[in-house]
Amino acid sequence: MTRGRARHLLRRLRPATIRTRLALLAAVVTLVPLSAGAVSVSLMERASLLQGAARRTSTGVADISTLLHTAVDLPDCTRSFQRVQRLSDKNISLCLPTRQAGQSAGKLSLLPWADPAGGPVPIRTLVSRSYMAPGLSPSNVVIAQSLEAEQARLNTVVRILLGAVAGITLLVSGTTWFVVGRVLRPVEAIRADFADLSANHLDRRVPVPRTGNEIARLALTMNSTLDRLHKAVDQQRQFTADASHELRTPLACLRTELELALNNPAAADWPRTVHDAHRDTIRLQDLTENLLLLARLDSQHGGPDPRRTVDLTDLVREETARRRPPPGIVLDVSPPPGPVTVRGRHALLARVLGNLLDNAERHAAGTITVRLTHDAAGRQAVLDVRDDGPGIPWPDRRRIFERFTRLDDVRTRETGGTGLGLAIAERIAVTHHGTLTLTPSDRGAHFTLRLPMNVEADEAGPVP
Repeated sequence: MTRGRARHLLRRLRPATIRTRLALLAAVVTLVPLSAGAVSVSLMERASLLQGAARRTSTGVADISTLLHTAVDLPDCTRSFQRVQRLSDKNISLCLPTRQAGQSAGKLSLLPWADPAGGPVPIRTLVSRSYMAPGLSPSNVVIAQSLEAEQARLNTVVRILLGAVAGITLLVSGTTWFVVGRVLRPVEAIRADFADLSANHLDRRVPVPRTGNEIARLALTMNSTLDRLHKAVDQQRQFTADASHELRTPLACLRTELELALNNPAAADWPRTVHDAHRDTIRLQDLTENLLLLARLDSQHGGPDPRRTVDLTDLVREETARRRPPPGIVLDVSPPPGPVTVRGRHALLARVLGNLLDNAERHAAGTITVRLTHDAAGRQAVLDVRDDGPGIPWPDRRRIFERFTRLDDVRTRETGGTGLGLAIAERIAVTHHGTLTLTPSDRGAHFTLRLPMNVEADEAGPVP
């Protein structure tokens, strides 16, 4: 048998359940020390019985000299010891050994089912001592004692020990089986409920035991994970539905415009048709880029690269300098005199400021204020973007950061965005371990971006 087949066979013979494995382990752990203890006790009992028999034999030696002087004809000791001369003690015999008889130092069997007591050649014989018999030399006179009583007692002790070892082992393994089954019963219930879960039934939860132990904490953790998974699946479904709707609308408009122009080419206003098609194409391109950016941001589990640093002062100056606000909109920028360095990616942080400015330009009445400061106590960089427009209702302060969320007054095709700008800005802020919130304001919308400052800025300067 090859090593691979042997390994496969052992794997198949190994118990499949934890309950069975623990019960067998408890049986082995109990059986080994108990068996060793039982063997030790049996050996000690056998030695004690042999010593006791030797002491009892020695007490009958005083009668040997008298018996030898008066004895004229002594029978030979045979192997069965059935025809022997007995002394005052019924268990002690005085024999003359022959070649057939031989001598034995005395043996007691530890195997009660293999005891040779009833066999043709008993070995349970104890030789105490030998003497030179006057007038009978060169034979030795031997004191022999039967060990039937000792063997019977040893058999009883061994049987009791075997029964005790087997009983205790069965009791421990059975108790382990029962206890482990009770302990793992909630786990089986959790497994069964969890196996029935699917993408269409994520609202179900596994049962939580009332014990408050590790299994209960496992169930709570699984339910918490299921809550997050359910929320993520719902968001993904909503995101897919919204993305499909947002992509379908400009595609439908683009197709309609082109079909109308193709149905009546002579009457079509081709410059306007091409202009509208170009506008819808740009809208599709922007929407696709935003969706891809959100997908990349969602796949990033860690924070920004600690080796990359960005000077927000330079970033604000660059981004505001290249902006061309709509007519009648004034851009008021107040950067600090010194650098404000944070860790992160320049392109993503510039995207945050750009999205905030785009949102402000759509709603501002006349002024957009950009102010960059740093909170020394909290070690945070604070970027405020404020407009003097109609503002955002306070109940919608969280909803505006959801994807594809657009308030009613900006749902027009001309001025309304895709509803992803603020969602992308907040996601980038969270990726950089910061926050983007709507700050209460008397007039207009006031957004505040907070990012942890890079206290130990690299001497080489910001990395683009």
